[in-house]
Amino acid sequence: MTESTRSESSDVYRRLRNEVVERGLCTHCGTCAGLSGGNIDMVRGGSGPLPVSQRDDSSSLTELAYQACPGLGINYPQLFRWLFDGLPHNWLIGAYRQIFLGHSLIPRIRRCGSSGGVITQTLLYLLENDLIDAAIVLQHGSPEAWLSTPMIARTAEEIEAAAQSVYVPVPVNTILAEVESFDGRLAYVGLPDQVAAIRQLQRLGHAGAKKIEYVIGPYVGTIMYLDAIRSYLRSKCAKRLEDIAELRYREGEWPGYLQIKLKSGEILRENKFYYNYLIPFYLTKSTLLSVDFTNELTDISVGDAWNPQLEERGGGFSVVMARTEQGSRLLKEMKDRGLLALDELSLDAALAMHGHMLDFKKRGAFIRMAWLRRFGRAVPQFGYAPEHISVVRKFVEIFISGILLTGHSRLARYLVERIPLKLIGPLFDVLRKAWKRISKPTKRSGLRTMTFRIDPSTQSDR
Repeated sequence: MTESTRSESSDVYRRLRNEVVERGLCTHCGTCAGLSGGNIDMVRGGSGPLPVSQRDDSSSLTELAYQACPGLGINYPQLFRWLFDGLPHNWLIGAYRQIFLGHSLIPRIRRCGSSGGVITQTLLYLLENDLIDAAIVLQHGSPEAWLSTPMIARTAEEIEAAAQSVYVPVPVNTILAEVESFDGRLAYVGLPDQVAAIRQLQRLGHAGAKKIEYVIGPYVGTIMYLDAIRSYLRSKCAKRLEDIAELRYREGEWPGYLQIKLKSGEILRENKFYYNYLIPFYLTKSTLLSVDFTNELTDISVGDAWNPQLEERGGGFSVVMARTEQGSRLLKEMKDRGLLALDELSLDAALAMHGHMLDFKKRGAFIRMAWLRRFGRAVPQFGYAPEHISVVRKFVEIFISGILLTGHSRLARYLVERIPLKLIGPLFDVLRKAWKRISKPTKRSGLRTMTFRIDPSTQSDR
């Protein structure tokens, strides 16, 4: 490596540190670490895993790490044109070909997933039919029982063991270092920011990323810092992370429950919606600035099918969105072979199932970023923005942001741990439902007819 190249590489790390990490914009995706040749580690802390250089010069970090950093923002219109040959007709959910209500027809697979087992079933089909050689998924309980780490799964057993969601940041793209040396075709499962980084790397010709032939991902609304689990444990007699033998975020019958098995043999369980009481206290900053809820750059994206009738039926149902031609073809093959139940779902029905979170991302995030810019704070750039957001909706966001700001205070976190869980969980669920009911007219008003403008200042390769 020449002195000039080494200087440029060192400058990339400094720019990412100054423009992303120190400004609180890191999404914890791990892309820079995965591209660093082992010179950057993702170090865990109260603000999530953050990149830390193990060498002063970070000499192997290339300009690609800067161009693909989702903390700076990813130009969605540019990637839409590259991936889908055009812009989406509906900016709330991105480009798509078909929308289904579905689930795996293999009971074991359906039950072990977070909702309908569609992602796990798809990966198994790809592997068993020699369409891929391995899949990038999460290995749960590694390197500690309460953590997960990315892995290249080469067997059906490893893929099945990776089922279910994780609600704390995991830097999946650190796996890029291993991907570069992998000899074969890959499927990839990631969150919206991680997927955006992978697509950007593919567009820019990164050899490792181009080995990924199928990209699949879940809908992602909220992610919490690991301190949420610490707080929950403190509420249960001051137990520590080190006491955990196994952690599952969506165990049991859909919609599932948080389950923590302790080394003592004790099992802690909390209804999913009751456990959500921790969201206002430990929501990650990157969640608040993310505008992609439905994982818009995948071949197939999958989310819970929140519908009262379906929730009463149980079993697990998913909204399944085929975005590319190969995604549509893959779903059709699995349906024809009796592996997936897939029924056409209208756009209106799909939007209705997630109206609250679509508003949180497609209006709320843009309002929050506008406020931060007004105070001179850096925000990510996504290449587009809403044409108009009503004053009433902005007032609603003042209330939401006030709750989140208060919840992140030390005093609020201290107090919530002293309220018995048998009270705070059900109380939060009641308040959540009441808030959704009260705010629904404002948060849904005009949502489906929103128009967006492309920002001409973000047309560069960055």
